[in-house]
Amino acid sequence: MLVDATTLSDLEVFQDAAGKGGLFALLDETQTGVGRSALRRRLEEPHSDAVAIRETQRAVAFFSSHPGAMPLSDHSIKDMQRYLASNVVVSRAGRGAVNTVEARWFSLRYRAPYREVREGVASTRTLLRTSIESARAILSVDPPSEVRSLASELLAACADALAEDGGSSPEDILRQDRFFRRSGSELLERVVTAIGELDALRSMARATARLGWVVPEIVDSPQFLLEGDGLFHPFVDAPVANPIELTGGEPMVFLTGPNMAGKTTYLRCAALAVLLGQTGMGIPARRARITPVEVLLTSLNPVDNLRSGLSFFFAEVLRVRDAAARLAEGKRCFVVFDEVFKGTNVKDALDASGTVILGFARANGSGFIFSSHLVELAETLRSEPRVRFHYFDGRLVSGSAQYSYRIRRGVSSQRFGLQLLKEARIPELIARIGS
Repeated sequence: MLVDATTLSDLEVFQDAAGKGGLFALLDETQTGVGRSALRRRLEEPHSDAVAIRETQRAVAFFSSHPGAMPLSDHSIKDMQRYLASNVVVSRAGRGAVNTVEARWFSLRYRAPYREVREGVASTRTLLRTSIESARAILSVDPPSEVRSLASELLAACADALAEDGGSSPEDILRQDRFFRRSGSELLERVVTAIGELDALRSMARATARLGWVVPEIVDSPQFLLEGDGLFHPFVDAPVANPIELTGGEPMVFLTGPNMAGKTTYLRCAALAVLLGQTGMGIPARRARITPVEVLLTSLNPVDNLRSGLSFFFAEVLRVRDAAARLAEGKRCFVVFDEVFKGTNVKDALDASGTVILGFARANGSGFIFSSHLVELAETLRSEPRVRFHYFDGRLVSGSAQYSYRIRRGVSSQRFGLQLLKEARIPELIARIGS
């Protein structure tokens, strides 16, 4: 699934608004640096194929049932990587066959470099042997296909890398060193890659279990489906869980409600459900069903760019164009827009929003959520049967705005902007200006 940098930023996948670790930090249970990189890649490039998603779900379930499988040591991997990256060159013994006399001479004449080579070879051998034991243990319990494939790759690469394994003489050490640094380097890369992927899968399983998230059902359908109960955002304290329902008959949600009622948070919840669901792990919900899409695209925080002469409104236009281009190509998309075209006047915003929403609603196999304060749009959109109307509400209690944070069916005409100004004491401060 294509997830661009803007969407990753909107969803705070790798960094939140405070500059902290975001969703990735919440999910990261990896034990190795290569596993951390593999987990990051899986979040950047989720599956779009239902079969692949289900395979990863089964892999995650396997590691949930076998939490002790594949013991890992980041220290061992880093030791091997440092050794392979070192600038020690065994020049004379490295040409042709390793000569016993030359090897002995090198070990005595260059004691410090030889010690570094010897320790590097020993640590690499240890990692390979340990990995063989772990791979065999995994394969012995009939793992699902993705885990079996990775464990088999790990076992084969380790065995091939140890084919030159010998004794502890200087000749044996230098021969093994030359192999690891030359023809065997590709094998060691395969070892590290397999370890990283297994570590990432185990991390996804651990995070899913720790957070109590549900693994969604993946549905094969030509029409878009995102449906579930108890959806919530993992960064909200004491979150109010909500249902979600976008189906083939009504794949477009037009979402209204006053400021601070929960619209933007809900948009993030929906997009995160698709992102995490297609990654193959659990999502923050009680139950969910998802039809995979090829593109996840959001527009929650458009910004202008003074250097390139890009206005706020034109930034919104370009983001809409990105979505329209994908849909015109026939891509299955999930598109989430928050108050689209708020960077222009109300008349233009109404006309542009209506054109885009009605046009997007015709797309087959895609789903959309558009939030807006332009409740007048509802009358224009009611002619389109594929549009579903939802809102978040609020109420004034003793002059203060209060919210249920629960999604409801229909359209809201509530506006609390002036009330929020009052709560911020802005009218009171304005009254004192010039007095």
